[in-house]
Amino acid sequence: MKKIVVGLFLFFWIGITAQEQKKPYVILVSLDGFRWDYPNYFETPNLDKMAKNGVKAKSMQPSYPTKTFPNHYSIATGLYPDHHGIVNNNFYDPTSKKIFTLKNESKKNSEFYGGNPIWNLAEEQGVKAACFYWPGSDTGVKSASIFKEYDESVSYENRINTVIDWLNLPEAERPHLITLYFDQPDETGHNHGPLSEENKKMVPKVDAVIGQLMQKLDSLPIGKEINLIVLSDHGMAPISNDKKVALLEYIKPEWLGYAAVINPIMSIETKPVYKDSIAKALKKVPHIKWYPSNKVPKRLHYGTNPRALDFVIEAQKGYSLVNKKDQKITGGTHGYDNKMKEMQAIFYAKGPNFKTDKKVKSFRNVSVYPLIAAILGLKTEAIDGDFDEVKAMLK
Repeated sequence: MKKIVVGLFLFFWIGITAQEQKKPYVILVSLDGFRWDYPNYFETPNLDKMAKNGVKAKSMQPSYPTKTFPNHYSIATGLYPDHHGIVNNNFYDPTSKKIFTLKNESKKNSEFYGGNPIWNLAEEQGVKAACFYWPGSDTGVKSASIFKEYDESVSYENRINTVIDWLNLPEAERPHLITLYFDQPDETGHNHGPLSEENKKMVPKVDAVIGQLMQKLDSLPIGKEINLIVLSDHGMAPISNDKKVALLEYIKPEWLGYAAVINPIMSIETKPVYKDSIAKALKKVPHIKWYPSNKVPKRLHYGTNPRALDFVIEAQKGYSLVNKKDQKITGGTHGYDNKMKEMQAIFYAKGPNFKTDKKVKSFRNVSVYPLIAAILGLKTEAIDGDFDEVKAMLK
């Protein structure tokens, strides 16, 4: 009897060990600016294949404002920008008196980043993570075991090959969570417009990159254990040179503390004595929506963070905020209201934890965080995302 009990114990222990060794992998890929409906206009055979073999959402709703850094970090933390602190691509922090901008090293200053990014959550709970570019991943604080500082000159092929190299590491060193970022088709959408001939060529190229990644992942010995998620941060809307709003034609520069136009949305800090003057002036500005920060619509989950400053200003759909009227505007942009259909993002997923040929309704991007946490068996903290939004896509 004792031998049988010992034998059963060993069998049970070996089974547990085998399960631990087969812990799933998650590869999270972002295609910057890939609008939800591009597959309706352009050839995307590899994303179509992902949808057939896995899950496709009708769309994914970005957080407000629909800009790159705020949304990548919302995906990474499960928090709205108002709560994680990256409230725009450029902003001023009135508490620290510091400016965050993508143009210098301030974007790597960990003081600006709140929340607990998914790669750090994983590391805290014994799951190795690696980040090949992701906004907020290269600060050196709350970072993954492996991370790369952003370098746009690194080819897409080299990025993919590096990820494959990571997945070929010995099990003890191998990351089970990897993030991977590609800057297209955002750049082409900005320069030429979302439905331009140039983007008609670029989107299939980006789709081919996903095809290359899938082929290499599938060829790995652990290929069947890998969950691949491909998403984007926001969409893209067309803009034109005849639809511009020059705020400085209505607001005197001396009324302002800090203001930076991040078309089509901006926050401004006023000198206290001129706050009423600015409010009166904004009422006369055509083709904008504006709010005192404490009166931003609740559905946008924005305005409570001091970095939203005193007023939030957003151009109407198709219009641009500019410094001067003679500033030339062409192509496309994003940053508008997150319910606008042109701002919606994509979400595709396939792998052992996902259902196949499954279509799901649109959901908020902050719910990607609890989705990944569930796959990897991680316990989450208080976040804005909700696992109930996404659980239907899992087996």
